[in-house]
Amino acid sequence: MTIKFKIKKNYFQDALRLMRISKSILEIEGVKKAVAVMATDKAKFALEDAGLMIPEIKNASGSDLVMLVESESEEMTNQALAKMEELVSAGASQGKKEAPDILHQEIQVINIGLESFKEALEAQGVKVVHVNWQVPAKGDMKLINILKKMY
Repeated sequence: MTIKFKIKKNYFQDALRLMRISKSILEIEGVKKAVAVMATDKAKFALEDAGLMIPEIKNASGSDLVMLVESESEEMTNQALAKMEELVSAGASQGKKEAPDILHQEIQVINIGLESFKEALEAQGVKVVHVNWQVPAKGDMKLINILKKMY
């Protein structure tokens, strides 16, 4: 068995999309394991549990994409990993490959519900848009079920 991986720094992808890509690579004959995930702590735990953790992945951050394939031969593993990367890249929005550096940007918030959260954020100088949301039909389940049927 051969395992190969690739890490793309600051390359955020939707988790559901990555699951689909992983599943499609697993369908290739001879591929034993295929995983495309963001390197979050939970994903790292799952990789560790599956026996797929390697030191480079341990050092990856939550905004990094990890692609990993295990198959019967090195050639097959290389081909499957290349296909996985092709599928991931095909969905990159308008050629932009890096995630924005949100840690150094101004914080802006949309607050839904409790106005006290909005006030606390504003007191810290955060730009806040407040949505005065309430439970539909004031929580009356009979009315909620009627509303559900209408849309």
